[in-house]
Amino acid sequence: MKQRLIYGTLCAVVTIVAIVLSTETRVLFLVLASLVAGWEIARAFKKVDIHVEKWPAFLLCTFCTGLLCVGKSGYVFPVFMIIMIALFTQMILTGRPNIKNLYATLGIMAYPLSPILLMVYIALKDHLWAPVFLNAIVPAILSDTFALFGGSLFGKHKLAPHISPKKTVEGLISGLIFGTLSGFGVHYILVAFSRNLIPLWAVVIAAFFSAVSGAFGDLAASAIKREVGIKDYSNLIPGHGGVLDRVDSVLFSIPVCYMIYALFV
Repeated sequence: MKQRLIYGTLCAVVTIVAIVLSTETRVLFLVLASLVAGWEIARAFKKVDIHVEKWPAFLLCTFCTGLLCVGKSGYVFPVFMIIMIALFTQMILTGRPNIKNLYATLGIMAYPLSPILLMVYIALKDHLWAPVFLNAIVPAILSDTFALFGGSLFGKHKLAPHISPKKTVEGLISGLIFGTLSGFGVHYILVAFSRNLIPLWAVVIAAFFSAVSGAFGDLAASAIKREVGIKDYSNLIPGHGGVLDRVDSVLFSIPVCYMIYALFV
C-alpha cells in the first residue's frame, strides 16, 4: 500500500506538472504516453502469439502530432488510411499474410492511439483543454472510486461476471451518481479559473456520459487483459501497473466529452 501511494502520488505530480506547465510539455507528455500505451498493448497481444508491427503506431503518433501542431488536423485521417495501405502493401510484398497480426496492428492504431491523438488535438486548443480534460477525467475517476465502495456495500447483481467478477450493477449506479454530481464541482472550478465558457447544464450532462463511458472503458481494458491472461499491462508504475491501466477509462470518456461540447456548446 505504501509503495502504491508513493508511486501514485509521484505519477499524479508528473502528470499535473506536464499538462499545466505549457502546451509543449502537454503535447510531449501525451505523445510519450501514446507510444508507451501502444507498446504495452502490443506486449499483451504477444502473450497469445499475436505479433504487431511497431512502425505504424510510431508513424501515426509522431507524424499526426506534427500535423496537429501546424494546424493541419484535416490530414490526420488520410494519413491513418495511407499507413493502413502501407501495412497491407508490406503484407502482400513480403508474402506473410497473417490476418491476425495485421488487424491487431490496425486495432492498436484505433485503440489506444486514436483517443490519445484526440487528446493532443484538444491540448492545442486552450479554450477547450481545461473543460474537456477536467470533465472527462474527474467524473471517470470518481465513478470508478464510488463504484468500488457502492459495490462492496450494496452489490448483489453482477455487471459483467465474464470480464470482471467483482463489478456490480449497484456499484455502477453508485459510480454514475457521484460521477454526475462531480460535474457541479468541475463547473465551479472552471468558473474560479475564469474558464466558464461552458454552461452548467452541459458540464453536468458531459459528466454523466463521461462516467458511463469511463466505466465501460475500464471494462474494455479488463476484457483484453482477461483474454490474454495478464493482470496489468506492464509494471511501469509500481503498484499501479502500466499507462493503460491508469488511463483505460479516460480513453473512452475523452472523445465522448469532447463530442458533447462540440455538438451542443
